[in-house]
Amino acid sequence: MFLDNLLPNFTAVIAAPLCFVKRVRFPTMVSFGLLANLSKMRDKNVISKIDSIWDIGANHGQFAFMAHSVWPALPIYSFEPDPNSYHKLQENFKKFSFTGKTFCYALSDKVESKQFYCYDDNVNNSLLESNSHVSGAVNEFRTVDCTTLDSVARNYPEVTSAFLKLDVQGFELAVLAGSTIFLKQCLYVQIEVSFSPTYIGGAHAGEIILAMRQYGFECIDILD
Repeated sequence: MFLDNLLPNFTAVIAAPLCFVKRVRFPTMVSFGLLANLSKMRDKNVISKIDSIWDIGANHGQFAFMAHSVWPALPIYSFEPDPNSYHKLQENFKKFSFTGKTFCYALSDKVESKQFYCYDDNVNNSLLESNSHVSGAVNEFRTVDCTTLDSVARNYPEVTSAFLKLDVQGFELAVLAGSTIFLKQCLYVQIEVSFSPTYIGGAHAGEIILAMRQYGFECIDILD
């Protein structure tokens, strides 16, 4: 379970020069610290033997871009419910020649339609209402289709060793509750967590760590 880690730039550049090059070429697609850490974890076999990347809360495909940079041969399955962001995600899949598939769904613990909050900064979009100024003002509300990860993943029986990434702005516990079968096919899970939730009803880091333990996972690192 990992969080984005902003390494000191000089140290990170020495450790991962190719990451630095990608950061310069595609600044809107790369979090330098996260890309450097993914590369380091691959090189040290902290993350190994995975057969696919599952990107939940994909936005424009930033994580997909970084994962493809580290594991170029693996298929990527990206989920983004906001139509505007999803359009950009599709463009980036084509532009960077990602293999896999994109889905214009939100993930939850059931199949339903829900209200979706669209904020000033679309990376903060959520199925939950913000209780903080951090997310910015709500620009609009949309109704989006929700499904479960288990419902989608059953169409991919070849996946047995997935790397799952969740960035769902406080809705983590519901997504995990709809992924109980798929989690058995995951080797690694990376979740963005908050120790001070900024969404009403959003999950706290401690709740997520406890839930993951109940699903059979242990927290091996927290990167801030």
